[in-house]
Amino acid sequence: MPRIIIIATGNPAKFREISDIMGKYDIAVRMADLRVDVREGTASYEENARLKAFYVAARLGADAFGEDSGIEVPALGGFPGVMSARFIEGRDSDRTDALLDRMRHLGPPDRKAAFKACAVIALADGTTVVGYGELNGRITDGPVGENGFGYDPVFVPDGYDRTLAQMSPREKNDISHRRRAIEAVVEKYLFQRGVGAE
Repeated sequence: MPRIIIIATGNPAKFREISDIMGKYDIAVRMADLRVDVREGTASYEENARLKAFYVAARLGADAFGEDSGIEVPALGGFPGVMSARFIEGRDSDRTDALLDRMRHLGPPDRKAAFKACAVIALADGTTVVGYGELNGRITDGPVGENGFGYDPVFVPDGYDRTLAQMSPREKNDISHRRRAIEAVVEKYLFQRGVGAE
């Protein structure tokens, strides 16, 4: 039987993306059937991913996956970074608009950005496995595309001429920062248990 990992998120879009990426592994994933009630900090993506994973592992007594990610703009000193999902209240589109407003004076050379992610699996025995991922690109002048979530409509990956929101879920998942972090952490997790990808 496949191992079961509980995904520490209440966001259905993020859960679908994570479960699609994990689909090639001998793992069954479940979305946490409890509110992941943790106060995320500002220190690092890893800190926040650990908080979520440990919260769910402790309450359900199962291996749990936590992830945190953000977008960083070097010309803004790395802003919004670890605060990407909450630097202002409201919807994803409100935060995207606020970021674009802060960047309105920046020309193409200064619109470089990177999505960064950290994934943590907290095991029922108290140990953890960690993986990281990054996707470089640039911020557009305005949102384009209907797919994805978060900053996907304003981010064009290096080597592409479309935003992540213009790509199909499969295209996005093939290159995303989250995929890279998930693959890194899952492969370490399975290696420790002597299990491989299908």
